[in-house]
Amino acid sequence: MARLVNAGLAVGMVLGLTSAAQAAVTVTQGASAPTYATTLNFDEVGGPTGEVTGSEWSAIGLSSLIGGAGVQVVNQFNTGPGMFWLGEGNAFGAPWGAFMTFSNDLTAFSCQYWDTSGPATMMGGGAIVVALSNGVEVGSLFITDPAWGGVGDTWVNIVADGGSTFDEIRLVGFGFFPEAYADNMSWDAVPAPAGAALLGLGGLAMARRRR
Repeated sequence: MARLVNAGLAVGMVLGLTSAAQAAVTVTQGASAPTYATTLNFDEVGGPTGEVTGSEWSAIGLSSLIGGAGVQVVNQFNTGPGMFWLGEGNAFGAPWGAFMTFSNDLTAFSCQYWDTSGPATMMGGGAIVVALSNGVEVGSLFITDPAWGGVGDTWVNIVADGGSTFDEIRLVGFGFFPEAYADNMSWDAVPAPAGAALLGLGGLAMARRRR
C-alpha cells in the first residue's frame, strides 16, 4: 500500500510541474533520435541485472534511476510472451514511471521509452516526459500515444538551447497501473567546474608549446 501511495504522489508531482514549463528545453517523440556522448543500453559487460537500487550508474553521471513505486528491474524483457518488440537485450523497467537524476547538468538526452498506459482518453492513458533543472520544470511533452506492443514511436529526444540545461528527467504514464520501460539512453553533460578548469589549463599549455 505504501508503494502505491508513493507512486500516486509521484504522478501528482509530475502533473503539478507541467504548469511551469519553459521553452528553453524542447522534448520530442519520434521514430529515431540522435545518440549523444555518454551511452547506457543496459547490456554493458558487468552491468547489473535483476532488481537494482538505481545508483549503479553513478560513475557515468546518472546518479539515480528509480521507478515511481521504488521498485526497478533490469532484465531482458523482450524474451517474455508477446514482448519481442521491446528491443534487443536488457532494458530498464519499473511501475509508475522512470525517474532519473544526473550529477551534472545536461544539454541533450535521448532514449527509447515504452509505457503500458495506452492512448490518452477521457478516462486516462497517455504519458508525459518532463525535464527539470534544480527541481523546476524546464520542458515537457504529453505523449498521447505511448509506444507499446510494437505500435507508436519509441524515441524521446530532449534538447536544451540558449545556454539552458537540465539535470532530471521523468517518464510517467497515466494508465490504471502504468509500467515504464526505457533503453538505449544517451546524453551530453556539461563538464563540472573543476573539469572545465582543467580543460582550460590544458588548452593554455598546448598554446604555449605551439609558441
